[in-house]
Amino acid sequence: MASLSAKRNRSLTEGPILKSILWFTFPFLISNLLQTLYGTVDTLVIGKFGSSSGVSAVACGSQLLSMFTFLAIGLSAGGTVLVGQCIGSKDYKHGAKIIGNLIIDFAVISFVLTAISLVFSELFLNWLNVPAEAMAEAVVYMRICSLGIPLIIGYNIVCALLRAMGDSKSPLIFVAVACVINIIGDFTLTGLLKMGVAGVAISTVTAQGFSFLFSLYFIMKKGISFPFTKKDIKFDSKVTAQIFKIGVPMGVQSVLINISFMFITAIINSMGLSASAAMGIGDKIIGFAFMPQSAFSASIAVVVAQNYGAKKMDRAYKAVFYAIAVCVAIEAVFLLVCFIFPHFMPSLFSNDKTVIEMTGLYMKAYCIDGIFTAIAFNLSALLNGCGKTTFNMAQNLISTFLGRIPATWLFSRLPTTNLFLIGLAAPASTAMSIVMLLVYIAVQRKYGNRNE
Repeated sequence: MASLSAKRNRSLTEGPILKSILWFTFPFLISNLLQTLYGTVDTLVIGKFGSSSGVSAVACGSQLLSMFTFLAIGLSAGGTVLVGQCIGSKDYKHGAKIIGNLIIDFAVISFVLTAISLVFSELFLNWLNVPAEAMAEAVVYMRICSLGIPLIIGYNIVCALLRAMGDSKSPLIFVAVACVINIIGDFTLTGLLKMGVAGVAISTVTAQGFSFLFSLYFIMKKGISFPFTKKDIKFDSKVTAQIFKIGVPMGVQSVLINISFMFITAIINSMGLSASAAMGIGDKIIGFAFMPQSAFSASIAVVVAQNYGAKKMDRAYKAVFYAIAVCVAIEAVFLLVCFIFPHFMPSLFSNDKTVIEMTGLYMKAYCIDGIFTAIAFNLSALLNGCGKTTFNMAQNLISTFLGRIPATWLFSRLPTTNLFLIGLAAPASTAMSIVMLLVYIAVQRKYGNRNE
């Protein structure tokens, strides 16, 4: 393998802060839009050409598969944060070692997760309290999609590395390819050929495969921003320990939070098929609402990592402030739309009036959380960029397991409960996170390392 070196890095440590953030974040936002559309089309197609049981099956199966994907992405984030810091400090030799170890570590991890998902899929779905009417379809969906776990993990690692080097445009091309293939596959296999959830699952895996191969070909041809050869692809226990020191808290956090969502899903599933379908549709719509903070927080983590390496933390703090301001403004607009037209978007996904009504209630509560997550996501990104992932994990777990899950269970036990009341547990737990994050950051700025 020839040295992979190219002029593809973009410094985020200089120039106008707001302009740099917006230009760097825009491809993230479009990528998130396409990725959300990618999953939303699955739900839309199965809702229109299938049944409520199919919607529930796809929603539950997707949630379980997301847990495995987020675990690997969380673990690999330790490497991408370190690569960003190496670029900021111009320590390219160590950056090459980090990338080499990421390749080895996650080739093994991805195949282990695939095996676990295939073998225990039915057991996991039973734990999730999937409605009996949707169980068979959920098993089919999950087993087919499990085959794509190595592909989606590989794709996300390639994209994360490119973004750590300041290239947020190339991943946009990769996800656009996947989105187009998935949409064509969904309408062909499920819409025309009536293959149900199996058609949706096959489309998903096929799209993931093309996207990963395209991204891999791209990075091999175009290269990265500093010298990297096949000699760098070797296991180094010290480098792996560095990666996992940052990545393990993020991976564990992702898994436990996903498990918490499964508890919540099980609570809602116990309310019946309509509630389960409404939650599945609502989550897809909310995915669009949360795109701005997801995009900005992903880019802010890279901005902070580079400026942390360059010892320019004042610039990093300003970047976080701008990101929060933009995200809150966008989420305020979405909140108004949800309250004024609660049934418009749900009606695009289902013809069932009961499901549409319940989805509207669920979204009203979640759009309030949009304002809070606009703040919390970007504050968390600040800590991740600095490598302070342990506290991030702790505060997320506290707010989830001491806030959201108990509140969801409590609200579900009320005699006149509905999905709006249950959904209010989300903004309540996010408010807990914001308080903890602000206190921690204030203490760090006053008593911590002055470079930070």
